[in-house]
Amino acid sequence: MPGLLVPFLAAGAASLLVSVAVAIAALREPGLTLKPLWAILAFVGVGGAALVPHAPDQLYWFLGVAAPTVSFSAAAGSWEPEVMRALFPLGAIGGIGRIHLHRNRRRPVR
Repeated sequence: MPGLLVPFLAAGAASLLVSVAVAIAALREPGLTLKPLWAILAFVGVGGAALVPHAPDQLYWFLGVAAPTVSFSAAAGSWEPEVMRALFPLGAIGGIGRIHLHRNRRRPVR
């Protein structure tokens, strides 16, 4: 395997794992308002990298907003990816912050 492919796939897996974990945490948080919105926002990514599997020696950096945080585009009539994208899970980071604020506001002051 070429040098950049493994770290790229690991970063993509980590981004998707964080998004899924925050979406589940938002849906399970008792008393959190707008749970479905926070679960959907967990999958929004901002900026990231793209890799072409046929030339995996180069990463292409881009700035954009997309959901889900990890995706690929394929040629017509094929499942083989032409471009794979992994984005920074900014929506998940925002969801973690919202859950943290919600938990701290619920605690009684002593």
